[in-house]
Amino acid sequence: MADDDDWETDADFENNLTEAERRAYGNVETKKNYEKVMDKSGSSAPGESISLTQLDTSKFGSPAAAASPATASSPAPAPGKLDTSKFGAPAAGASGAAAGGKNVLNRTRRISDAASKELIGVFQMIDADGSGTLTIDELVAAFEKLGMSTPRDKVVAMLKAVDEDGNGSVNFEEFVAMAERLKAQRGPSDALGSAYTEMVDKGKAKLTQVTKSGGHTAVHSFAVDECLAYADFLNSKLAWDPKLKYLLPITDFAELFGACSDGVLLCKLINVAAPETIDERVINMQPNNRFLINENLNLAIQAAKSIGIKVVNIGASDIAEANPILVLGLMWQIIKSCLLSKINLKENPNLIRLLEEGESLEMLLKLPPEKLLMRWFNYQLKEAGSSRRVEVWSRDLKDSELYAHLLSQIDPDKKCNTRVLSNADLTARATYVAAQGQRLGADFTVQPADIVSGNEKLNLAFVAALFNACPGLAPPEDLSMLAEMPSEDDSGDSREERAFRMWINSLGIESIPEVCESGKVDNLFEDVKDGLVLLHTMDKLKPGTVSWKEVNTKDKCKMVFKRNENGSKVVELGKQMGFSLVGVGGKDIVDGNKKLLLGLVWQMMRMDMMGFLAKVRAGAGGAAMGDKEMVAWANGKVSAAVAAGVCATISDFGDKRLADGLYLFELLAAIEPRCVNRTLITEGATDEEKQLNAKYVISSARKIGCSLFLLWEDVVEVKPKMILSFVAAVMAHDMQK
Repeated sequence: MADDDDWETDADFENNLTEAERRAYGNVETKKNYEKVMDKSGSSAPGESISLTQLDTSKFGSPAAAASPATASSPAPAPGKLDTSKFGAPAAGASGAAAGGKNVLNRTRRISDAASKELIGVFQMIDADGSGTLTIDELVAAFEKLGMSTPRDKVVAMLKAVDEDGNGSVNFEEFVAMAERLKAQRGPSDALGSAYTEMVDKGKAKLTQVTKSGGHTAVHSFAVDECLAYADFLNSKLAWDPKLKYLLPITDFAELFGACSDGVLLCKLINVAAPETIDERVINMQPNNRFLINENLNLAIQAAKSIGIKVVNIGASDIAEANPILVLGLMWQIIKSCLLSKINLKENPNLIRLLEEGESLEMLLKLPPEKLLMRWFNYQLKEAGSSRRVEVWSRDLKDSELYAHLLSQIDPDKKCNTRVLSNADLTARATYVAAQGQRLGADFTVQPADIVSGNEKLNLAFVAALFNACPGLAPPEDLSMLAEMPSEDDSGDSREERAFRMWINSLGIESIPEVCESGKVDNLFEDVKDGLVLLHTMDKLKPGTVSWKEVNTKDKCKMVFKRNENGSKVVELGKQMGFSLVGVGGKDIVDGNKKLLLGLVWQMMRMDMMGFLAKVRAGAGGAAMGDKEMVAWANGKVSAAVAAGVCATISDFGDKRLADGLYLFELLAAIEPRCVNRTLITEGATDEEKQLNAKYVISSARKIGCSLFLLWEDVVEVKPKMILSFVAAVMAHDMQK
């Protein structure tokens, strides 16, 4: 091998450069040229310039967040794993010229295996779009995130100095050169590998995502401790499922995003939060193409929406592309729903013990799960003799004192105690709390550091898990109060209330968190009594309808007559919008008249559906339609099936022939044949078969993106309003194709 082919033995490198400078520049001439370029950009002296060893790396993230999709020519990486194939081998120990022959600037820099892995990690942290190259915007945003705001012209100069192919971006090989030069400018005090190791290790505290839109660059961060906790929860709840062996267990936080990207895991988790929400026969297991993945993700998103999860601005592509911010937000909502789903009086009537003096059962029923959980915590603290109370899930729990009292109170074996509080070390206390929580069977684990740091989400989840494991509540002394609980006879109204409530929550009304204690509508009959939720919903349906200066705010609504004024305003505007409100007054809303409220909100929901259909039809040159026109449209779609004797036409949305689900199947198959697997359709002759058909047809419709809020019981019992909502959603999908 000729000397010119090995940069370490080439005579050109026998000079006065330090080892770090030799690695960065190769020879004195290249070093001078580089410094000349940087001087033109206003760069400071080499001793004061940017150095990798100066970076506040705790602000930077793991490379996992920016994991990019595999190229078509290479196999896809395992879910959640980094795809480093696009970078090529970083030439550890290699010699020889790269493309370009003997020119020292084109030769591959030789770095260790350890250093190359860390370099790849840092590269991917900065490579926000996963393109395999770094742009000016990505570099500028990265420096800002690192607390090293750098003039754009200086970043441009740095890029140009190593941009060998002149394409205005930096590939991995060029990035290695940039890294070497940054280090060399600082000095040889720290090894490259250790500098990057420190960067990535500290970066484990936070992931970073750089996004670009409209010429602006933004950097979003989120905590890895939450990723770890969510992954652990998924493993504990679903790792037993043989169909998820290709996804679970998750062994590294970085795998979380990839594991969710095909939709299967999300669908399964939703069924943990609300059993049977998704008919799992509809899920495409181990999907091998984008079409099947999108179906799964549509199913997950629409099912999540139907159980009250906020999915505004979250699309299938966001999850498929493993967008960490949106995936974590969605994941947290579903996990929270899992943990809070049984914190209510129906699931645990012993919560009646939490009634306070002068409080009615109705008032307790009104509390959202999170508030009920906090009241339970404080009840146990009172029973334990503690004078302190929890008000927030963050700072109040940092010292573990309240946790220690809670555990000692609810532990059925009385093994937990408060002696640990004699230890001033907060981490030691938190370690004890976390360990005892696991012993008691809490299905959400928390790390000691999460308690000490006051992580609000993880503390809430841990407390909910403690309640689910050991509620520690004896039956109420006055059993007569149980008679005031809602009866099964109200199940029909309860399903309508649920559907209408989920619909309101799905609208993404930004002001709802301001007027609802939990940030969403938890109880339709209670949460609308001051009129504010209804007014905001009306204004969402028809912007500008409400004159807000005439509306009483939440604070003013503490007075009954102010609530009455808002209620009267709702009725007035409802009549203006064409709603049938004969005999309805503002007092009916304040009193929570169930029948009248259900009728009013249904008219709002119907207006929303019909308005959307009218907009779509107007774009296609069609006219608005009513129930009769919708029935005629649906009958026309299933005409082939009717001719074949598979189903019969319907007269209206209350037609009892809809109970077996066959008509709805044929309607779906007519507009999207691939969404229906006919081998799974039963004859619908028995109650069990009708139930199977109803569950399957609802999930099949959601798989193609239909927003549905009905339950399988609504199909089997042929609830006209809910059947209309199903047909309207399918019709909207058909018109948008």
